[in-house]
Amino acid sequence: MERELHVTLGPALAEDGILRQAIAAGATACRINLSHCRSDELDGLLGRVKAAAAACGARLAIGADLRGRKLRLGPFPGGAVELAGGDEYRLRPVGSDQELMGGPRLGSVNCPALAAVARPGDAIALDDGTLQLRVVRVAAGDVVCQVAKGGRLPERSGLCIPGRALAMPALTSKDLADLDALSRARPDFVYLSYCETAADVHELRQQLDRRSLPIAIVAKIESALAIEHLDELVAAADGVCLGRGDLGVEVPLPQLPALQRRVVTAARCAGKPALVAGEVLYSMVAGQTRPTRAEVSDVIIALEQGASGFVLSDETAIGPCPVAAVRWLRSLIDGAGVGSS
Repeated sequence: MERELHVTLGPALAEDGILRQAIAAGATACRINLSHCRSDELDGLLGRVKAAAAACGARLAIGADLRGRKLRLGPFPGGAVELAGGDEYRLRPVGSDQELMGGPRLGSVNCPALAAVARPGDAIALDDGTLQLRVVRVAAGDVVCQVAKGGRLPERSGLCIPGRALAMPALTSKDLADLDALSRARPDFVYLSYCETAADVHELRQQLDRRSLPIAIVAKIESALAIEHLDELVAAADGVCLGRGDLGVEVPLPQLPALQRRVVTAARCAGKPALVAGEVLYSMVAGQTRPTRAEVSDVIIALEQGASGFVLSDETAIGPCPVAAVRWLRSLIDGAGVGSS
């Protein structure tokens, strides 16, 4: 069986010609991140991907990535803001399906309970830990922070407070609206972000059944709680995807390789696919035209562990050379001399 290579749709694949090239270069599936689009856009997005695949004569699966309980910032003017170390930055809690236009001093977070949970001194990781805030106080409903590690912050970046439990449903009202739209657009499978237990997968399965959408569920393993309930998640889902970006914020980085092996092995033992995601060829987002030696080794090690394939995220969503990233990853997969699982 061919190893999987999922590309993520985004501005870098906005031109139909570039999307067709990425498909022809070896993509087997296209991921649509529902955190970055509205429900009423899904028919058009899926239709565009299906047309591009048909033009290539390729069999391409389409996966819709439900946001689930993943915390995200809202939009920014121009798509990103710069945060400087030492500056004050406020996080404003909003409803799970709401967002406010933010800026260099304030951003909305889709978690109404954030102000009740955050404590002074808490570290808040943004964009998979690329930036970091430190909570100073809660004032007027906002979580007031100091920028501990600054840099460029893209809109709708992920947010994590390691060690703090946030009571959020597995499926938000946005997810349910997205599922309504997907029942018409008909993707081939769904990813469930930030699932924690088998109950989350069962809930999603019930919602799919209610919409007569009997498609596969890929459980994304990207939190310490998901690792704790790994066996039941593997049993409940049709496949798993290890989200190393988010997981690497929640657990000490030295533990990540062993956790990857554990997730892949659990899926293999259950006869289910295991995808690996997160900084697969991340150097190519920064403008490199080929992967680093370390990235090459990382891909080959994952294949030797038994990974079924990989998900490219920023590499194809916003990277400057999305087609090259697909070509390189496909060449590594096909040239590794590692048998398919």
